[in-house]
Amino acid sequence: MGHGTKVVKRLQQNSLTTADITAVSMANTAPAMSFFFSFATIAAAAGIASPLAIVVAAIVILLKINSLVEFTRVTPSTGSYISYIGKTFGPVAGVMAAWALSFGFIVAVGFVIAVLGGWTSLILQQFLHVTVAWQFFSILFVLVVGYLVYRGVKISTKWAAAMFAFELLLILVSMAAIIVTHWHHLSFSSFNPHYIKNGLAGMGLAFPLAVFLFIGVGNPGAMVEETQNPRRAVPVAIYTATLLVTVIYVLMAWTTSVAFHNNAQAIASQSVPFVVAASKALGPFTLLVYLAGLTSTFASLIGATNAQARMIFSAGREGLLPFELGRVSRYGTPVSAIILYLGVALTITLIWAHHGSPLTIAGVIATLGTIPVALVYLVLNLAVPVYYLRECRSQFSWLRHLVIPIAGTLALILPLWGLIEPGQPAPFNEFPWIVLGLLMVAWAYALWRLRHIPDLADRVGSIIADE
Repeated sequence: MGHGTKVVKRLQQNSLTTADITAVSMANTAPAMSFFFSFATIAAAAGIASPLAIVVAAIVILLKINSLVEFTRVTPSTGSYISYIGKTFGPVAGVMAAWALSFGFIVAVGFVIAVLGGWTSLILQQFLHVTVAWQFFSILFVLVVGYLVYRGVKISTKWAAAMFAFELLLILVSMAAIIVTHWHHLSFSSFNPHYIKNGLAGMGLAFPLAVFLFIGVGNPGAMVEETQNPRRAVPVAIYTATLLVTVIYVLMAWTTSVAFHNNAQAIASQSVPFVVAASKALGPFTLLVYLAGLTSTFASLIGATNAQARMIFSAGREGLLPFELGRVSRYGTPVSAIILYLGVALTITLIWAHHGSPLTIAGVIATLGTIPVALVYLVLNLAVPVYYLRECRSQFSWLRHLVIPIAGTLALILPLWGLIEPGQPAPFNEFPWIVLGLLMVAWAYALWRLRHIPDLADRVGSIIADE
């Protein structure tokens, strides 16, 4: 391919089954961790009927996933969003997508790293009365995860799946305990639209956070190169995972509401209401719900690193980012991309640590990382009709390739606006300007890259996963 990369550097093909990537997709969302730290705010905005906000968010995510799936069916690429945008709108757009997504993913995974360290420290303090700095655990877990994903996609995926299975079991046990404890207070008011706080305004307020619950569910789209029959397996896995995670979230929201006797104000007053409810119900077995959060975060870090480092790797392999990032280890893993991804994320998280407790700074980190990622999602929706009309006209479907992508674009505008609207408190008011500055630098880099690599347009998305 020129520039010292005559041989295409491949990942290990046919390593993963549909079941493997379905588990990874679900682990990526980290149901316990995501729900623990988001639901109080969702309930404060939408009231007792917050499960309905989660269902609406799931529908929007399914609209977004449609775009990813439709590209995967015809031109599966490890670069995923980056390659698809680049193939549609050209190499400059591809480079900008690579920068935006790499920055967004690396910053956002700081949320996971901070929570992993903070939650472990909290468990030791609460149950063993031992105080250890959370930074120590964050560094330790990053090293462990880094080693696992370096050693091979099959090994790390098995770990993520096992951790997710354990997490799901603990969540189910916790919910069962809550239902048994509050049997006489069972109510289904949570599913009544009449109880949505402030109507559409309340739903709009809860919507961006509810969407955040599903961030990462489509990440296995970057693992197509290592998946058996990726054009079919990846779409099946991502859709299945989204629907199953939606059911989990809705049940968690309902049982939390039951535990607090449908008092949205009481739920909103707690930082982690599900943990409070489960702790009371589990009694001496309270540790179980805390372990659910720990295994959830650990599995999420494995899943996120596996998928997101591969997108960075692919961008390096194709020349959108420095070629060094396209290096493959002897285990067939994207070693340079893994080191960059985890190393920079950990560094940013530890620097940010001076601004408060890990569980507080995690949400701030996540917000900054989500803005460029949401922008890329939006552009991907716009890319679908353009690509299909130009490259796959015979397969063009008005519903799947025009109506649904447009609906997905419109649906993403609300949560994106919620992240960038003026008048937010510091440091949130600075985030849109940081992202704008990033995009300007990415644009300048793209023009420079194009001058030095004349065939960059031909490289973008040129390595098809199953060829």
